[in-house]
Amino acid sequence: MMLALQVVRIVDLSCSTTHPWQWLKILHDFHGRPGGPPELRLTVVHEDSEFLDNMQALLCRQAANLKLCFYFDKVIGKLETLDFSNLREILKINFGEAVVISCALQMHRLLAVDDSVSRDGIAQLQQMANMARLKQMACSACSPASTLNYPQTPSPQRQIPSLLVSFLSAIRALEPKIIVMMEQDADHNAPLFHDRFTKTVDYYAALFDSLNAVDSASPQRARVERVLLGEEIKNILVCEGVQRLERHEKLSQWEMHMQRCEVDHVPLSFEAIREGKERLMSYGLKQCKSDEDNADLLLCWGATRLYSISAWRPHSSNAAPNKVAV
Repeated sequence: MMLALQVVRIVDLSCSTTHPWQWLKILHDFHGRPGGPPELRLTVVHEDSEFLDNMQALLCRQAANLKLCFYFDKVIGKLETLDFSNLREILKINFGEAVVISCALQMHRLLAVDDSVSRDGIAQLQQMANMARLKQMACSACSPASTLNYPQTPSPQRQIPSLLVSFLSAIRALEPKIIVMMEQDADHNAPLFHDRFTKTVDYYAALFDSLNAVDSASPQRARVERVLLGEEIKNILVCEGVQRLERHEKLSQWEMHMQRCEVDHVPLSFEAIREGKERLMSYGLKQCKSDEDNADLLLCWGATRLYSISAWRPHSSNAAPNKVAV
């Protein structure tokens, strides 16, 4: 989808996972746009001021070479600490701009809940599970080994965390043309440790296998495993309440969150999926698959889904379900 507007505002909420290369490509794409490029304004949220300064210098230099009208705005901070009640001013978005939101591997951090709520819920679920086990053991006429097949702990009706509701409400007020979201496609937000542990082992085993396929041993990979993936795993398994920020959920669960907050799914175009798959395969990740039913891009390793890329738009009764090229 090409935006035939004079000013395009791209908001990068990817924070610590953002990288200049994707915006360098955007600059080149706008440079070759039929009818001439619009004025492009980029707002990037990141907690490292020096990183933002270097990114600004690189992109502004490239835009000058391409003779593009380009502005770079930096916001120091993290997604979960932004003031959602004043998001337009914080992100420096002017009225009349065509707004595009990009958020990679960050939105799950808005699913954190209060410690007290988390502890009470876990205690209640654990008590229910223990009672189910006792009833199974008392009533079973089978061998003792059959008690291992006790009923699973009942899952609560998940409520949308208030932080996510506030964020999506603020995003809707900005009336973005499109929201592009990348997330870990995993079920790591269970209230009980045992459930999270099992899912985490399966997920990260597949993720490390995929890393083996492209980079068996290098200093860069060691840093990724220790600084990024190691910290993710530790946060999933060790932390609770508001301290547990790595609350990865499946794309189907995100669709429920979005629908309840009046944000509609927008299918990616065939061209966008093709380009994404080609880029991943160029890195040696030949196991990439796409979800043909919902037109989302899924990075899988074998039968395990690792990451999803999807597009969304605030609900409008007049909106047409056009596919979007991103």
